[in-house]
Amino acid sequence: MNLEFDPLNSSEGFDSEIINAAKKREIRNILKSYVGIFDSFSELIQNSLDSVDRRKKVDSRIEKKIWLNIDLSENSFTIIDNGIGFQKKEFEAFLAPNISFKDGSETRGNKGVGATYIAYGFNKLTLGTKNADFNFIGQMINGRKWVEDKEGLVTRPMVRPYSETPKEFNDLDQGTFFKINFGGDYTRPKTLSYFTAIYAEQWIFLLLLKTPLGGIYFDKNSSPTKFHLSVTDNQGNITTIDDRPASYKYPHSKIKASADIKEILETQQSLMNKGKDPSKLPAKFERLNGLYEFFNSDEVKSLPTNKLEPQHHALIDEYSIEAYGYFGYSTQLWDEFNDHLAKLRKGYRVLRGGLLIANNNMLQGDYIAIPLTSNIGYQNQTHVIVHLKNADPDLGRKGFQPEIKELCEYIAVGIVNKLKQWKSKLRNDSGAKPVITTQINLHNWIKEQESHEDSNPLNLSNPNFFKPINEISISSIPQSEQDVIVLFNQLIAGGVIRGIKLLATSQYATYDGIFKYYIKEPRENHLFDKTTNPLGVQELGLPIDTVSNPNVLEYKFNLDALFQEFENEDKFEKDVNLAIAWELGEQWKRNYEITSLLDLDNLHHRQFHGITHIINSKTSSFNLIILKELMDYLHEVDAVQEYHRSTYAESIFE
Repeated sequence: MNLEFDPLNSSEGFDSEIINAAKKREIRNILKSYVGIFDSFSELIQNSLDSVDRRKKVDSRIEKKIWLNIDLSENSFTIIDNGIGFQKKEFEAFLAPNISFKDGSETRGNKGVGATYIAYGFNKLTLGTKNADFNFIGQMINGRKWVEDKEGLVTRPMVRPYSETPKEFNDLDQGTFFKINFGGDYTRPKTLSYFTAIYAEQWIFLLLLKTPLGGIYFDKNSSPTKFHLSVTDNQGNITTIDDRPASYKYPHSKIKASADIKEILETQQSLMNKGKDPSKLPAKFERLNGLYEFFNSDEVKSLPTNKLEPQHHALIDEYSIEAYGYFGYSTQLWDEFNDHLAKLRKGYRVLRGGLLIANNNMLQGDYIAIPLTSNIGYQNQTHVIVHLKNADPDLGRKGFQPEIKELCEYIAVGIVNKLKQWKSKLRNDSGAKPVITTQINLHNWIKEQESHEDSNPLNLSNPNFFKPINEISISSIPQSEQDVIVLFNQLIAGGVIRGIKLLATSQYATYDGIFKYYIKEPRENHLFDKTTNPLGVQELGLPIDTVSNPNVLEYKFNLDALFQEFENEDKFEKDVNLAIAWELGEQWKRNYEITSLLDLDNLHHRQFHGITHIINSKTSSFNLIILKELMDYLHEVDAVQEYHRSTYAESIFE
């Protein structure tokens, strides 16, 4: 269609200098309210999501979908949807200030300023729409330059016909598309390289955590719009992600070893129903990275805070307020999430502690500090989302009325108070190393071996040695403690077990040997992968360039022999850090409980590569490598899961 129009030409005599200047001031004030680096993405995404929702209401058969393209080579962002599209009169008017065709009670935005920001906040906007009644592709140039021009040198921009369209849009029978080219003065961001994200798997974290693409849906029956993401880097290489739901990446969904408080309570109730001690939870609920919970409106009212009064309860009902909270063991989680999961710009926390407020399934504004008056460090460990329905954010998606913001802060404090009650289930953030006994003989022996290591190092770095032959050289199942030592050393030399450095062995000292744990780059050598590295450690919380203090190890064919030595007081369990045996035996069942790290539910307990079990008494604990079970596990990880869950699930402690 050969259509050309001025988005602002809505009143007769508009060409007059006075009206022209007034419109500029109005638009400039709108643009000043958009200061966020993600605002352009957010406005376009929320419009597309609303458009597909509107179409779904009139055509329940369609699958709601949007397509997003980040092109670093041309510094552009394109979004396409299969939504309702525009009618001709709507299309000619919607870019003007305060024009909106949305129903605020069921849409993400209805202020009528977002489209104006997109049109006049940048210098190149391409847009298109099509449906049975109207089909048009156009382009608008120098919108921002015109707004910022104070000398009348830049001509007021027009939307003019344009022919180039994205392939995905051509394939649709109905929908819209928008494309922003970034760059130029006053625009944010000037360049998409700012984020140092060049792959789709990086951009997905930015878009799902910082824009309405990450929809806030607490209802498990909700069906978010699906999206396709394509990212083109500066060399023209393309990475894609397809058919993903447009829903928020809650911390627990990406941070392993995170437990739901409601599941913990259900497990405790189940234990009580069986006549068992509810405080003796399964190992998967211990040493966690984080705890989380979803709260409905009634649960929000019952949060442990003295701030919620009757007028607040009325607001909770009025806005159907729900909430989510995640309490992490340390702020280190957010660094790990950004640097090693999202792999974004160093020091930038795409996810962190604080309060986020959402309205109608969409986050509004940036993080707000949780106003704690004590234990203030918890405000940085806790990620809270408070969701409202049909509230009315201020201009430019910036915030809410003071009484709503205050209520959300009170709710966030209550969530911190609720979650911190369970902090004993979190992993220790003290950084303390395992304690070695101070017995003088053992202490002196360790010192002697450390000195020997320093003065007589043994190094061998020749690329011709230790080439893999994909098999161990011991040809039969171990029959003695010496066989166990040989097999264990072969597993270390072959890289099956990594991160253990042997300092000494002894045939006459009280204990069999001394070793150190070490974790060095490359990080990937130590990270768990079910297929290629099943004895690895979970990614989050993994320290790098770490060498432990010296530790004591014991070799046994059957671990029963070690327990007998403990009972005879020939050796002491508090001295031992690692025991290596072919098989566990039976005596552990009398005085110990065992956490199997070959049970994938307990993987987060593994602190060092290759550890297969942790054994606990009432007074101490130490690590195990049980070679028989290790070998079975390496043959087929899934096949041994039921064995480990059933064998080590029951606690013997009364």
